Amino acid sequence: MSVATHLGLNDPENDVLALARARWPLWQRDHPALREVQDLLGLPGWLRAAEPHRADAVLLALAELSSPEGRDDVAATGALAWLLLPGASLLAARLATLTPRIDQLLAAQLWVEARTFPWQRGHRVAANILMNTRKSVMRDLGVGVCADRTWSRSVPVDPSERLWQEIATEDVAPTGDELAELLTAACALQVIDDADRDLLLQVAVVADRHAPARSGRGHAGLLSNAVSHEVGQRVGVSAITIRRRTRRSIESLREACAAAKISA
Repeated sequence: MSVATHLGLNDPENDVLALARARWPLWQRDHPALREVQDLLGLPGWLRAAEPHRADAVLLALAELSSPEGRDDVAATGALAWLLLPGASLLAARLATLTPRIDQLLAAQLWVEARTFPWQRGHRVAANILMNTRKSVMRDLGVGVCADRTWSRSVPVDPSERLWQEIATEDVAPTGDELAELLTAACALQVIDDADRDLLLQVAVVADRHAPARSGRGHAGLLSNAVSHEVGQRVGVSAITIRRRTRRSIESLREACAAAKISA
C-alpha cells in the first residue's frame, strides 16, 4: 500500500477530499490566499507554477484551517496532506529499507504534522512538514540519521518550487541535498516520472557506496558498470537497461536545467 492509500487520499472524489472540495468556497471567503484556484483539484498544477511565497501562503492557510488552534477542520488536514504526497512518496522510497511498514508509518506521521503545523509563526510549510515527518519516523524506528546518508544531509524542497529556482549547477547528477531537491522538483514538473525517480535513487545510493571519483562533467559514477550491474540484479533487468534509463533521466534533467539557465 502507498502513503496515499493509507491516508485514504488516493481518490479525490472520496471521503475527506470530497469534503474539502465542498468546503473550498467557504475557506476562500475567510482566506484570500485560497482564491488562486476555483477548485481544490486545480491547486497542484497552480502550485507547480506559482512563486514560492504565494504557494507558501496557500499552504499556510490550509495549515491554519487544519490546526486545532485554528479552524480545527480535518478536511483541511486531508487537503494539506494530499498536496504533500509527492514529497511523502519520495521519503517512502528513500526509507523503504528500514521497515516494510514505512508507508503506514509515514502516512500516520504526515497526518500528525499536517494537523499540528505551527501556522502562527510557520513558513516553508511543505519543506518543514516533510522534514519533521522524516525525523519523527526515524526516531520511532530507533534509527539515527547516519543510517540514511542522503536524507541526513537533505532539506526537502517545497513541491511548489520550480526546478530552475533551486538548481544552478552544470552537473545534473549530484548527491546528498542536491539530489533530494532535484528529484522532488523534477517529479513535480513532470521532467521525470515516479519510476525514473525510484531508479535514480537506487542508482545514487549504490554509486555513493562505491565512492566514485567526482570531477569535471562526469556522471558521479551513476553510469558505471559496477553500479548498473548491482542495481540491475536488484530490479531484475540488465545492466544495459539500467544505464540506458539512467542516462535518459540524466539528459532530461540536464535539458531542464539548461532551459532554466536560458530563462534566468
